[in-house]
This record gives sequence, C-alpha cells and structure tokens, in this order.
Amino acid sequence: MRQFTALRPDERHRYELDEGALSVSPPPAPLHMRVLGRLFARVEAQVPADLAVFLEIGVELPGSTVRVPDLSVTAAGIDLGSPLVNAADVRLVVEVVSPGSRRIDRLRKPAQYARAGIRHFWLVEPEPPVTVTAYTLVAGGYKESLHVVGGTLEVADPCPLRLDLDCLAP
Repeated sequence: MRQFTALRPDERHRYELDEGALSVSPPPAPLHMRVLGRLFARVEAQVPADLAVFLEIGVELPGSTVRVPDLSVTAAGIDLGSPLVNAADVRLVVEVVSPGSRRIDRLRKPAQYARAGIRHFWLVEPEPPVTVTAYTLVAGGYKESLHVVGGTLEVADPCPLRLDLDCLAP
C-alpha cells in the first residue's frame, strides 16, 4: 500500500490497486466529467455538516485494493492529510459509467465496495437521459433500492438528497 501512495500524481491517468495489481486508466471523456461535475455540485449543496463530498479520492478497501470512486460522501471528520480514505468512513460511492470500464463499474467495483461495508452505491449512466441506479448494502451484497431514468431522484440515505437528473446532462 505504501508503494501505491508513493506514486506521483498524474493528471493524465487514474491509478487504482485491484487486489495488489496496479490498474491504470485514461482520463474520463467530457460527457462523463460534465455529468460528474454537475452531480458533485448538487450533492455538495445538500449534504449536512457531518458529511463531506469528494471527487476522485482514493478509498482503501480490503484485499490490497484502492479504488477511486468518481464521487464519495464521507464522514466530515476524515484526515484530509492522509493519502487514502478508510472505507469505514465512506457513506456513499458513486461511479459514472465510462464506455471502457462498464464491466468493472457494474460488477467488480460494487462487489469490492460491498465487501468493504460501504452502505450505499450509485451507478450513473451519463448518456441522456441520465439514469441512476441506487443500491443499499443488505446481508453483505448490494440490493437495488431505486432506479431513476431522467426526472427526479430522491433518497433519504445516507442523507436526504433531491436531484434533477435532467440537469446533469449537457
């Protein structure tokens, strides 16, 4: 893990550690970043003071794994000087699906987040109409709790959030 956190920052690539193997991916496409930026702004405006919202922070998971979710909602008191966030402090992870990472975003990452005990996971499909599928951790795995295609997403956990999905797309 120490070698991973010692990697030099690189704006052109995203580095993750998948069960000890280094994974490198190119930066996301403009549509991905547009939807993510708008989602971040709307979520951050609504979270209470005991939570914090981050873009692309490293989350340490069990099994020599570090994932960099597109968006994370954490406890507000995390150590901002630490290179990684402990999964126990994460309340929600959001992955915006990219064409090159569909399988990983839909299968591998959710399984790893669930094993780490992260209670809420959202999968965002950025192609208009923007679609969000929300999952809740139940008995060690994720169960779909909500699927919204365009329109308004409303959830109570990890905090009350109301999002107009139609405003996320260009």
